[in-house]
Amino acid sequence: MDKIKSILKYQKQIIEGLFISLIAAWSIVSVVRGATKKIGDVQFAAQSNFAVNIVLIALFGVLIGLVYYKKDFVARLIMFASAYSFVILSAITGFEQQWITINKNPIGNICFQGVLCFIAVLAFLYVKEDVFCLFKSFVIDKIKARIIFILIGVFLFAFVGIVTVYRYITYSNSTFDFGIFAQMYENMKQTGLMNTTVERNTLLSHFGVHFSPIFYIALPIYFVFPSPVTVQLIQAIMVALPVLPIVLLCRHYKMSHWMSVAMVLLYALYPATAGGTFYDIHENCFLTFFVLLAIYAVEKKKDILTIFAVLLVFLVKEDAAVYIMVFGAYLLFSRRDKKRGIILIITSAIYFVVAIAIVNSFGLGILDNRFGNLYFDPNAGLGQIIQTILSNPGYVLAQIISNSDVNQMDKIGYLIIMIVPVAAVIFATGRKYSRYILMSPFIVFNVFTTYVYLHDISFQYNFGIIALFMYLMILNLSEIKLEKAKTFAVVSVICTSIMFAGSIFPKMDYYVTKYSEGKADYEKINKAIDLVPAGASVSASGFLVPHLADHLDMYDQNHLTEMKMVEYLVIDERGSEKEKFNDVLNTGQYDLIYNEPNLVSVYHKK
Repeated sequence: MDKIKSILKYQKQIIEGLFISLIAAWSIVSVVRGATKKIGDVQFAAQSNFAVNIVLIALFGVLIGLVYYKKDFVARLIMFASAYSFVILSAITGFEQQWITINKNPIGNICFQGVLCFIAVLAFLYVKEDVFCLFKSFVIDKIKARIIFILIGVFLFAFVGIVTVYRYITYSNSTFDFGIFAQMYENMKQTGLMNTTVERNTLLSHFGVHFSPIFYIALPIYFVFPSPVTVQLIQAIMVALPVLPIVLLCRHYKMSHWMSVAMVLLYALYPATAGGTFYDIHENCFLTFFVLLAIYAVEKKKDILTIFAVLLVFLVKEDAAVYIMVFGAYLLFSRRDKKRGIILIITSAIYFVVAIAIVNSFGLGILDNRFGNLYFDPNAGLGQIIQTILSNPGYVLAQIISNSDVNQMDKIGYLIIMIVPVAAVIFATGRKYSRYILMSPFIVFNVFTTYVYLHDISFQYNFGIIALFMYLMILNLSEIKLEKAKTFAVVSVICTSIMFAGSIFPKMDYYVTKYSEGKADYEKINKAIDLVPAGASVSASGFLVPHLADHLDMYDQNHLTEMKMVEYLVIDERGSEKEKFNDVLNTGQYDLIYNEPNLVSVYHKK
């Protein structure tokens, strides 16, 4: 009886030890035996030796049980580490699954990541005290923190650079939109003007579409290294640079080095950060750095730097002023700095009107049709958006869940992947509701509209949103109690890392593998491109246009509305684009000078 009582005295530890040992052993065996690579294959269970599986789980369970007996906190950490590893590897595999076919869910991957986040967060919350004790044993001073910040920034630059450069060398980007900017930079180098012939298949200043003189800031780099690869790396630089103002803002709010590291990790791993580069360079990639720099300058009350940073934001794009206007509105309504808030609002409003007038003066006008679902009159312009929001709020709210197609759930998937990774921190505002003003561009620009690319993390429309999100999270983490702040920060880092692993990280392997498997074909296409002499006029298939960007008289044959008799035709024969050249080839005025069947052909005008 006494022995039973002595055992029962430790029943809590016994139960915990068994639980931890089972979960850790199960996770370890699943990883070791490759179950994380078979998440879509129900036959994996039948094909594996179930008895061996049970023996391995029992064996690892006993080993971890012994660890728990000696050092219980070590066993708990092993449990979390093994569960987290299982979740991350499963998320990476989830990227390759055919979710529509297997699960009848078009956003199955994102939903799966949400489930994995829930599991990982539960595991962390169970061991969070042990994790925090582990962190305390690793003291980070200023020098170590700087090294970590630099490493994270370099990682982000390298990842974006590798993915986007491999997109280029595998002929995965096309005229829209990388070919436009690649040719534009070459035109800027040769003529100083932001002209292209492929954006609308006629010689046109890019100012006729967007007022984006910010591109000139990177022109010196292109002068030294004139190549479309450089254009992609300019974007990688701009995506990595926001690490600096994030660190400065964390320091301004007296956040610890560990918390600053967490914020930088949140930025680097946030799916929309690297995801926004997957459709190649756009002017929006400059937004995150300059918006955060402007916020930092205002916070420090450095007026000269504020003017400089705000001007740089304005030069990104005609609608970039909205982010400064929203920041000004936050300063005003939060009563933190009403004077500067009013100045920023007025200045942004004036600039917005002027920038739109400039774009209109170049002939094409702004692309306001992207908000067509909020228009009651197709010809009435942007102003009616405000009228719709104020007059019919129920309709507007319904747009939050309105998808682009009856068989898709793109809007819902977008909301999940944008909010879930950072929800713990973003909504830790307490009663400071004025901070939600910082989320208004996200709601109005990205969620209310049914223009599909505006609510897709693989496109460039989230860079300004990311800046405001990062600032909002720094505000929240700096003001809530330290214990709660640490918990929220780690939960967000865990969720962000899982969604990065499931949505972003596999892109690198995809493009690197694509290049290695098709290298011989790409070399043949490169040979065809090299046959077109410098300065010659050329018309090409869309996926070949970026590689001919050094030709200032170039056209995308797919989008020509009338026949152009240029000197060279470069045809991509991997798809059906050759049909676009039938009319011009039927004139009999072109000779075939190079051909790789089902790959590429080059014609020269007689």
